Amino acid sequence: MTQRHAPVKPLWFCAACAHGWPCTQARVELAADYGPGRLLALDMADLLREATADLTRLGAPPEPMYFHVRFLGWIRNPAR
Repeated sequence: MTQRHAPVKPLWFCAACAHGWPCTQARVELAADYGPGRLLALDMADLLREATADLTRLGAPPEPMYFHVRFLGWIRNPAR
């Protein structure tokens, strides 16, 4: 399934709504696509690493706690 609320790399904002990706709707879409299980958390951790590297390379390293919450903190409750 193609995500409408997909990341625009290397800046990591949402293509549909321009909020930081994963935006609220992307989280809902991701949770629905992955279903229950741990693969979503593993893939999001990899995307966190990728986004951190991209933004650091662009000269705007992200604040670690904010990025952790943005990429991983919502996984147990995707509607947040």
